[in-house]
Amino acid sequence: MIDVGRGPLLVAVADRPAAIINSAEMDRSARVFDLVEARVDLFAQQSLDGCAHDCARLEASGTPVILTIRTVAQGGRFAGSDAARRTAFRAAIAAGQASWVDIENDATIVDDLAAAIGARAGGRLIVSHHDFARTPALESLLAIVDRCHALPGAIAKIATTVKSETDRQTLLDLLSRRPERTCVIGMGASPELRIELAARGSLLAYGYLEQATAPGQMSAAETHARLLVASSAYASRFPAAS
Repeated sequence: MIDVGRGPLLVAVADRPAAIINSAEMDRSARVFDLVEARVDLFAQQSLDGCAHDCARLEASGTPVILTIRTVAQGGRFAGSDAARRTAFRAAIAAGQASWVDIENDATIVDDLAAAIGARAGGRLIVSHHDFARTPALESLLAIVDRCHALPGAIAKIATTVKSETDRQTLLDLLSRRPERTCVIGMGASPELRIELAARGSLLAYGYLEQATAPGQMSAAETHARLLVASSAYASRFPAAS
């Protein structure tokens, strides 16, 4: 079971089943990442078909799988109904293929998934908000985080597009004001901001396994290497690398 108190945690993003399979076949000690995100909306079949067994292998080995089926409205490719997503999420949770779920804050099934993941040992719900056009004002972001945190144990994830120093400072201020159970990501800016936010306490840092799935995203390997330098808390978990 992942200890969310020892962050930042590195999430390796898989945009196709083969990346899941390759991760599952790696020796556990060789995985520098803490979790694997299955971006099912980016998979050709938009399902875990072809890698469901490997998701279960990752879970059984101690590397949790985050199941994400991102909607078009929040930057993904899934255009189906929330009811269809609910069925997919619940099936994966019940089958031991995912113990973490990422669902958008505007989805109609948030409460339902919170109940499903809450009944799963080690389960975690990420409630996410994405803005690919701008970084809203701090008070607006604080309100979004507070609504996400209203769900017991939920992690609030805020990802916004950074276009100015003001935007950058807004995200740093957001993290400072809401340091617990919060992930803050600056998209489109220099990669350094992603690392800085993680080093300052953002719970999750995302890096891709095969190709970027968001603006400014680095590979999991590069993100790991940079975090070793930038975050003493992160580096303390890898004494052999220091």
